[in-house]
Amino acid sequence: MTEVGLRERKKQATRRRITTEAVQLFSARGIEAVTVDEIAAAAEVGKGTVYNYFAAKEDIIVSFLLDLDRAALAAMPGIADVAASPAEALDEAAWSLMANKEAHRPFVRAFLGRLVSGENFAHELGAFQTVLDDALTAFFQRLIARFGLAPEHSIVELILSFKTQHLGLSTLWSLEGPPFATTRMLTAWHMDMFAKGLGR
Repeated sequence: MTEVGLRERKKQATRRRITTEAVQLFSARGIEAVTVDEIAAAAEVGKGTVYNYFAAKEDIIVSFLLDLDRAALAAMPGIADVAASPAEALDEAAWSLMANKEAHRPFVRAFLGRLVSGENFAHELGAFQTVLDDALTAFFQRLIARFGLAPEHSIVELILSFKTQHLGLSTLWSLEGPPFATTRMLTAWHMDMFAKGLGR
């Protein structure tokens, strides 16, 4: 292992440690209540080290969300290629973005609380929204092409509708807890209704 390789591994390990400790603090106490000083102390690094990796504590949240959703978002366009129906594709796409977070439900609750209470959080979510929108664009393009759909609304509008419904379902999911039976049922139901509105 070269010196550069060792240095890069140490940097990645430090970044992971900061993220892990921050998420645990956010999950336990809420995002607003946690300071960068506390994150640094928990990660056993200096405050300046935290800022070397993240411009603000909100950036830790975005980074963690991207890591959580990376696999689900990468797989999303392919869901439209194999699903038996538009409703099934929409249901699987929507549920995949909740099922992948089961181990981090306390963090999701803290994140949703911050999302609806803060005034300056949307800007930091820009990077996450871009990745999500790209995945959903590819998903809807493939869904429309594969099933020969003729939706009355643009893909941008379909994405907005999907995300709006998903936010509500995610909130219910975070409140309900395992085994998420009601959220699972309502996700299938809402996505079935969504699919019926896409036209044929």
